[in-house]
Amino acid sequence: MNMNINNIQQSNPNFKGYDAIKLKGFYMQGLIQPCEKRIFHEMKQIAQKEGLDLFINQNNTGVKTNLLENILPDQKLSIWGQDRKAFIKKNNSNTILENTCETILNETDFKPIGQYKILAEKYIPRGGNYYIGYNNNGEKWLLLNAAEIYDKKAFNEFGDKPTKELFSTLFEINPKNIFVINEFFTDLDEVIRPIGYPYVLVNNYSENLKNIKKLEQKFPESKELIKKLRDYSEKRIHENHSEALKSYGFIPINISANYLNDINFINAIAFKNKNNKLSYITNSTKNSYPELEYLEQLFEEDLRKKVKDIEQIHFVSGGKKDVDEPDSDILTITLPSFGLKKGNTIMDILANRHGGIHCMTAEIPLEH
Repeated sequence: MNMNINNIQQSNPNFKGYDAIKLKGFYMQGLIQPCEKRIFHEMKQIAQKEGLDLFINQNNTGVKTNLLENILPDQKLSIWGQDRKAFIKKNNSNTILENTCETILNETDFKPIGQYKILAEKYIPRGGNYYIGYNNNGEKWLLLNAAEIYDKKAFNEFGDKPTKELFSTLFEINPKNIFVINEFFTDLDEVIRPIGYPYVLVNNYSENLKNIKKLEQKFPESKELIKKLRDYSEKRIHENHSEALKSYGFIPINISANYLNDINFINAIAFKNKNNKLSYITNSTKNSYPELEYLEQLFEEDLRKKVKDIEQIHFVSGGKKDVDEPDSDILTITLPSFGLKKGNTIMDILANRHGGIHCMTAEIPLEH
């Protein structure tokens, strides 16, 4: 399938959500360690190329456009900007949803971004577990990981996960347009990525195996690494959410993207760029193994083949992983990597902290 997102009617240009839309810029937070700052600098270069802003809140002293290099480390702010902040339209006002697990900023602190109201809630789903968009009738939809939702009985008893009704109120979405994908152990943004309604990229492990076969032909001597890649995909080959997406009216595009804990090309930011084409920002395998860099090349080839309107594809690596750098969540020791021995910063964060560039970056929709 080769899809053209410009053939899809954009019924509501004022949408403020997470499908592939026009953006004002990006928001990141809590980037303190040298490895994290390198990711910010790469994102800054990408934002400049795309004509977008990049905002940073490092330690809850306010939002800025430039990185503070000599800031003291702290553990007050998560690096997961997507999980902690959501820039939406609510009650006809620009609103920032904030999770009360962190210290809440006030409206003045966000002035560099624009005029926003702050809504702090305990029951806000993690940003990696939902996507919002509009269908061709102009109706807002919510695609949600079932892990984020409880039924009323469980909610009343335990009170630590929201109900479908609460999501309907929070995002101002008709309950009939809340589409729940069956619970699985990873976040939604590790296996699917909407790229303009009704099209959704879906990680497919059978597609992985096809590319691993190409890898084996190119690097026949790399038996141990290839076995690791093949074993990972073969164990998960039954995992595919295409049928569930089809039942909700989406059109899935199967692609090979999630190869190991530290290799994931579907955990990505996708948006309409200034040329009304699709730009795509995802995790890189550069500075690791030649074999894995080849997987990045294959992903780009597959994406361009299957999605006609892709214009720009940006890969973020954060540079070569420094084994002597401490993990920023535990500042006094160096953790062993649960990923491959050789890798880059973003691969290390994927493997050890279970999130990538989409988890770290919240999209700020363009004002109309």
